[in-house]
Amino acid sequence: TVLQTDWIGLNDNGDDDNDDDSNFITSNPSNFVCYDDDYNTVNAFLITSLPSQKARMTTSLAATSTKATATTTANKITSPYTPEQLQTALDILWRSSKQPDYDARHIYGYKDANHEMSMLQIITATRILDYQGKQSPESLQQLEQDAVTFAKEHGPILDLASVVSSQYPSMALAAEFKRASPSKGRMVDADLSCGDQTAQYARAGANVISVLTEPTWFQGSLEDLRQARERTAKSAASASSRPAILRKEFVVNEYMIAEAAANGADTVLLIVAVLPQHLLTTLIDYSRSLGMEPLVEVHAMEELEVALEADAKVIGVNNRNLHTFQMDLNTTNVMAQQLSKAGKTYAHNAEAADNIILCSLSGMSTADDVDRYRQIGVGMCLIGESLMRSPDPQLAIRSLCLNPTEYEKSKSSTATASASYTRGTQIVKVCGITSGSDATVACQAGANWIGCIFVPKSKRCVTKEQAKDIVSAVRTFGERTEAVTATDISTSNSNNPVAHFQQTALTLERKSKRPLVVGVFQNQDSAFIKEMVKECGLDLVQLHGKEGMQACAETGAPTIRVVDMEIGGDDAAEKSNFVESLLSEATTDPVALLLDTSIKGAGAGGGTGQTFDWNLAEQVQNAGIPVLIAGGLQPENVGDCISQVRPWGVDVSSGVEEKPGTKDVQKVKAFCQTARSTALESAKGF
Repeated sequence: TVLQTDWIGLNDNGDDDNDDDSNFITSNPSNFVCYDDDYNTVNAFLITSLPSQKARMTTSLAATSTKATATTTANKITSPYTPEQLQTALDILWRSSKQPDYDARHIYGYKDANHEMSMLQIITATRILDYQGKQSPESLQQLEQDAVTFAKEHGPILDLASVVSSQYPSMALAAEFKRASPSKGRMVDADLSCGDQTAQYARAGANVISVLTEPTWFQGSLEDLRQARERTAKSAASASSRPAILRKEFVVNEYMIAEAAANGADTVLLIVAVLPQHLLTTLIDYSRSLGMEPLVEVHAMEELEVALEADAKVIGVNNRNLHTFQMDLNTTNVMAQQLSKAGKTYAHNAEAADNIILCSLSGMSTADDVDRYRQIGVGMCLIGESLMRSPDPQLAIRSLCLNPTEYEKSKSSTATASASYTRGTQIVKVCGITSGSDATVACQAGANWIGCIFVPKSKRCVTKEQAKDIVSAVRTFGERTEAVTATDISTSNSNNPVAHFQQTALTLERKSKRPLVVGVFQNQDSAFIKEMVKECGLDLVQLHGKEGMQACAETGAPTIRVVDMEIGGDDAAEKSNFVESLLSEATTDPVALLLDTSIKGAGAGGGTGQTFDWNLAEQVQNAGIPVLIAGGLQPENVGDCISQVRPWGVDVSSGVEEKPGTKDVQKVKAFCQTARSTALESAKGF
């Protein structure tokens, strides 16, 4: 049963149990689940004739209740337990303390009667309840024995601190296997083999393999953990050279740690944000009793203090706030400064017995990200989502330049303008988006740029409110809160357009690891464009009319200039000097050029659904300017376009639509997948 609503109202159903069934409902604008008298989940329904209740109904969400869980179109899942059960379970963690006010001083919402649990706390409480009934002294002893047996058959547990520190001067990499997440939903096909994926990680040089085993929100399992250990060990040269295996979970008891060791883990994640001081200390000590050095995760300064007091040796700074899911890559820098103030040594190459191994977790995807943390003494970076979404995880890992020498070589190779552009397709843009839901679909499919059109005559023209919804969806997906600005897009400070476009392409690629929103305008007033940029939060602007190159400096955002590629006439002479003409007209005002089909004599182009002569795009790139190609692209021909030209980017709109303004999910996925896989294949030999 699907009900499109934010509010659920039930009247008493006329049964004779003298209760009000609506008491068994929990609801909020993000998700909901309804319970019957026995706290079993049931389908939600509404019976009302009151205008006041009707006024509260919306159609912004579609929620589906099942016996086990409730889901929404945002891929959110609710716990199978009641809020009361969850809160009671969470309270158990600190109630066992002899000094709860001290041990729980850092716990979000501690002793706040009006506190609403965060997603992190809901998941943690769910796992507490999941493990009730499993634990007993006998079952724990059996797991400990199973861990001993596993080590005898498959090799000893590796020390996480030694694995990380031994990589110096290279950055150690924890490559993560994650099927889904609360904020992004499912990331990969359900049948993807954890063993196959993590074996690729290991072959590319990952030193640690992180495996999510939480089953509801992350869709992981202990079987994934065991597969990762067995497959990576099988391909290693020796037992000691294999990557360490991390069980990434919401660990709340000794049983889960022993369970990890019995299934091949070398270490476990302990999240300080949900563990009171006394319990964290207990779990660290227990891990070490099994030969495991845990990875202790912190996000806030108070959590770092708790971790240090608990004698954590390997500390991972999560750049993502797990209560709000907001990302801030500066969090690791702040924690590093705090360690220095506390008099702690954390340099990657330090040999002191009390040296802290500092790791950075979440949000990284590029070699620049890795080098940023290398410069402050971080020893390991954990990267997951970008590797899971990559069609070639090994290539993605190699591109991180974990060795500083490799990084310097990569920087020097792109420092000057080359005679031609040869780096292949880096950007995939899906344009004509009119809703936040379609924007999310495109992001999930792997699009870098989401285009929304502000041109009144377009069938895909969006309102200001629609644009805001799109921006919100894209930022939520990318876990960011602010728009890209002109100052974020570095240039070569050269008057040479070729050097300029090559440098801005590199910067845009880095910024586009998290999807950006492009506002498309055509012959519209610059004041209006600036207003939309500011009020909607657009990252980039695309000028699609006759505004000229210089107009790109007057939009209030980094701007893409469209170059009309006319078809439909005898234009052999024009084609012969097209590149020369473009180079003479190009300025350093735009940050990128997009070549799009236009019909000769029809005025401004765009929206033709037809392709132009791609050889012209190839000639432009041979002259050194990276370009995006638009016009008539669809899943069936984008592979041909990329194989032939290897453009810097491809742009699709009508080619992936169900109808004007509404995207076809499968076509969007097919387009992005074909573009990415063909780009990788065509890159061979370059």
